[in-house]
Amino acid sequence: MANFSGIEADSGLTHVLSSFPRNSEQLMLLLDSIMCGSGALPRGEREAIAAYVSGLNGVAYCVHFHSLFSEVFCCSPAAAQDRIRPLLDYACALHVGKEDGISQAFDAAMDAGWSEAALYEVVEVCGVFSFINTIVKAAGLAAPGQAPDPRPTAEELEKSYSAMAAAVRGN
Repeated sequence: MANFSGIEADSGLTHVLSSFPRNSEQLMLLLDSIMCGSGALPRGEREAIAAYVSGLNGVAYCVHFHSLFSEVFCCSPAAAQDRIRPLLDYACALHVGKEDGISQAFDAAMDAGWSEAALYEVVEVCGVFSFINTIVKAAGLAAPGQAPDPRPTAEELEKSYSAMAAAVRGN
């Protein structure tokens, strides 16, 4: 059930952000930098973390899309999750928020060979998706019933977040 006037459950995030443009362009540019910029983790793994965090936050809409994006940029979400399990455990510890659990998960990820840069990217993904997941929940957006057919390509998704920022700016 959608919660804001003019927003339907099958609306997209761009529609929501365009309806409330104050800070929306900046949010999408930040999302673009976090998810698409160069770093310790490739985009597909960041997308897998975004899907996982969105699941922890109970946001099926974001799980749907970021699982798809992870698959397009990397591999199946399950395969990505197997490889990045220590990072997901760290994301879960951040979500729970208990200091000793965060420290333990941080140490376990470091012991598994992950860098501090990779762990900080997990922090960024967790933070920005806490914000985005809150917007999606507040808007009442529903997850699509199925993946798009045909599936988008990496080239089509490459600039998806900056394109959302431009769409919001154009409103």
